[in-house]
Amino acid sequence: MKITIDRKVLLGISAGLIAFTLSGALMGRVVAVEGTYGYLKLFNEVLYLVLNNYVQPVQIDTLMDGAYRGLLESLDPDNEYLPAPKYERALKGEIGGPADVGLSLSKRRGYIVVVDALAGSPAAEAGLRTGDLLITIDGRSTRLMGSWEAGQALRGRPGTRTVLTLNGADGTGRRSLTLLRRTLGPGAPAGVMAPPDVAVAKVTSLREGDARRIDQTIASLKSKGATRLLLDLRGCVSDSLAEAIGTASLFVKEGTIVTVADRYEGDRAFLADGRRVAWEGPLVVLVDEGTSRSCEILAAALRDAAGAPILGQRTWGAGTLRKLIPLRHGDGVFLATGKYLSPSGKEWNGKGLQPDLQVDGDPGDPNDPQRQKAVDYLRGLSSAAARKAA
Repeated sequence: MKITIDRKVLLGISAGLIAFTLSGALMGRVVAVEGTYGYLKLFNEVLYLVLNNYVQPVQIDTLMDGAYRGLLESLDPDNEYLPAPKYERALKGEIGGPADVGLSLSKRRGYIVVVDALAGSPAAEAGLRTGDLLITIDGRSTRLMGSWEAGQALRGRPGTRTVLTLNGADGTGRRSLTLLRRTLGPGAPAGVMAPPDVAVAKVTSLREGDARRIDQTIASLKSKGATRLLLDLRGCVSDSLAEAIGTASLFVKEGTIVTVADRYEGDRAFLADGRRVAWEGPLVVLVDEGTSRSCEILAAALRDAAGAPILGQRTWGAGTLRKLIPLRHGDGVFLATGKYLSPSGKEWNGKGLQPDLQVDGDPGDPNDPQRQKAVDYLRGLSSAAARKAA
């Protein structure tokens, strides 16, 4: 049976879309998009065609939700449309529950993808790794989720279960996995010595106060005789720009740490914050595919402003500043509104930071040959060469 829908309804939808776009605002700015009417007229025709001729009935709100997602995700995988109830939760900073499985997420090829699994978390213990595609979460397709929504879906009460269907990055094919949620503490910076004089500072995230904690870790390592430092940023994921700047300032006395290129506000340079420099000796940064977001800002700043060579694997490539922006009916969007640039003006969004020396490995290997190669490289650097190698 042919499905029909009143053209007046569709024309009303299109008229509203056109009026909003032509007079609409992004953060209070009136924007006129040249040629918008023609595109929305075509959109209206496609919408009418689908609603009246698709092989099975479809709901218009389902179609519109897909259109919003497609529009945003085609520009940046971490752009995300949020209906009103979810926007309100995101705005208030509410979370899906106190327990989690320990995954940092993004979106690629239409599905949610693992950026990193926190060491010691249920996800890491189950073998999840960078690049694994999550196809469903508790039976819901992740094609219909953004990274924020997927992260909320993985949270819940301690002891509850979540069932994932995934395609492994290692080519093992599709499988199902049940994880038990736990309350996970934030990973703190940790320092160890690689005798006689090489220190390794491991940083898994950059949360509030971590710049101070890293300063304390470095001081402790120096008291043990450290004269060379390996900053291990593998699997480091963070959204804190302030902590990235604060941590970089432990190595960079003055000058630009990162620049945000914004199409409306122009370029904004963020400078070293003036805190006491904690380390001036030979420095090497170790990264991998799970190094993402603000941790990439830190790595790029240390290479450009402190002359520290980067070793390891190409980083994830999340180099945009994302803002939560309200829409007029109570819903909202996470939208990339700025792009991060290193002190030398280089960007890495979508392509990652290429290391100065490729060193492959798996941090899950108990022998950690990747870190050992980085330590050996650091031992071979003279004090002057260590700051010029990049």
